[in-house]
Amino acid sequence: MAQMGLVTRATGVASRRLGRPELLAAVSQAARQAQREDVGIEAVLASALRDDDIYVDVGTNRGQVLREAVRVAPAGRHVAFEPVPQLAAEVMRLFPEVDCREVALGASQGSAEFCHFRKLDGWSGLRRSPEISDEQGEPEFITVEVSTLDAELAGMTPSVVKIDVEGGELAVLEGGRSLLSATRPLVIFEHVSHRGRLYGAEPGAVWDLLAELDYRIFAITGDGPVSRSAFTQDTEVVNWLAAPRARSLS
Repeated sequence: MAQMGLVTRATGVASRRLGRPELLAAVSQAARQAQREDVGIEAVLASALRDDDIYVDVGTNRGQVLREAVRVAPAGRHVAFEPVPQLAAEVMRLFPEVDCREVALGASQGSAEFCHFRKLDGWSGLRRSPEISDEQGEPEFITVEVSTLDAELAGMTPSVVKIDVEGGELAVLEGGRSLLSATRPLVIFEHVSHRGRLYGAEPGAVWDLLAELDYRIFAITGDGPVSRSAFTQDTEVVNWLAAPRARSLS
């Protein structure tokens, strides 16, 4: 499973760089699903972001999703969070118009140890992924500043918040309860149950928190709204969309 995940990600990178999405789709069913989810994310950004809206990217990595948000909303204010110094510097260089903050997000403010895989930086996080060996990832452990969505975005009204932190999504949402309650953005988030367990999160905890805040959850490809049981049992969908009941996408 881990090896297939690595193959899928590597092929995805190659397909994007070469402009040949069929390379990704040819690898496996999981790769085809990943391609559909990429298209789904792009569709949500295109439909939800106006030219001058605020977009927030938590776990920016190298700006793969950020790039599309900047394209769709060129006059908007974009805030990116990337705790790895080298990656944050790259984002600042590639996107000088973006407010990039070298900080991790969680449920509370402080500092923490962060596992940065130098060879596979997309798998980095506040917990080390057991799927990646030392040889595969070449890990280094760094100390990073941790903040919260509520503290970092006080006074802002984002239209879309994207969260991809390799299992730590629940903590990010916990630290953004006030923001989500007050501003009601769409939330694009990654959720894979076994990665969430690294942080002590039960499979249904993210669904429960979002439901408490009156959000409905859809697969990023459009299926849904999904029940709690469907959310916890799904083994194919990685990226999800949480939409507040009071908000229309039209």
